Amino acid sequence: MNDFQKQLTRFPNEIKKAFSPGFVFVLENGHFWHFPARQWTDSQVKNYFFERFAQEGHFVFYPEQKLKHFVIEEQPDLFIVIPYTPREDND
Repeated sequence: MNDFQKQLTRFPNEIKKAFSPGFVFVLENGHFWHFPARQWTDSQVKNYFFERFAQEGHFVFYPEQKLKHFVIEEQPDLFIVIPYTPREDND
């Protein structure tokens, strides 16, 4: 099991059932939160988190799970998951 899979198991099933494109799900310091990001590009998601944390990040794609992981290396207690449709053009 890779690190992404381990982190993903921290999300309760109730939250995982709510995973759908157009939302961003976050685990930050043990707290879960989410927000709508319908029709946001990857650049818009990056900018949102840059404005919030003043640090750059990058995406790791898991098309088999239809999930993107946005990673900010300097924020190890931050786990960001973005459901998506793999055929989407994301920028």
